Amino acid sequence: MDTRPVKELMLPLAHYATTSSNSTLRDALLALSKAQLGLTNDRHHHRAVLVLDDQDNVIGKLTHWSILKSLQPSVFSESDRVNLARAGLSLDFIADLVERHPYQGPMERMCALASRIHVRDAMVPVQESIDEQARLSEAIVEMVRLHIQSILVTRHGKVVGILRMSDVFEEVADVIRHRPAVE
Repeated sequence: MDTRPVKELMLPLAHYATTSSNSTLRDALLALSKAQLGLTNDRHHHRAVLVLDDQDNVIGKLTHWSILKSLQPSVFSESDRVNLARAGLSLDFIADLVERHPYQGPMERMCALASRIHVRDAMVPVQESIDEQARLSEAIVEMVRLHIQSILVTRHGKVVGILRMSDVFEEVADVIRHRPAVE
């Protein structure tokens, strides 16, 4: 396992759910559903949608967490926050106000509102990546150090795939199950 390169375990970008940063959450979830249909039985379901810019570069991830977080729209728009800050209120005070007064309407209403949110407003920007020739053990160290569920895989600086915790875990578990214990 230590000499195995990341590219052998990564999921190629072409096999992963992607969406434009300009699309809506609804569009992104439809893309995720479509990508799930193409998975073979030996692969885990996707837990994110990769977000692409206009040049098809990966700029972010739309995760389960970020989608659920978008169900709680902010009480104040960004321009409202800027105006409140100009009026002398601290950003901490404004954040506290937003946190103490979440939207608590019916789930169907929250979902209907969230379906129109642009992906760019809900995504998590990604900066972490690892070269496809890096050893799997290096990827494990990085994923644990950064406490991340997946890491983008690059070739000459261009994203070519994604290495997911679920796939790494299966590989590690397989090695532990089938190799003799060391004393």
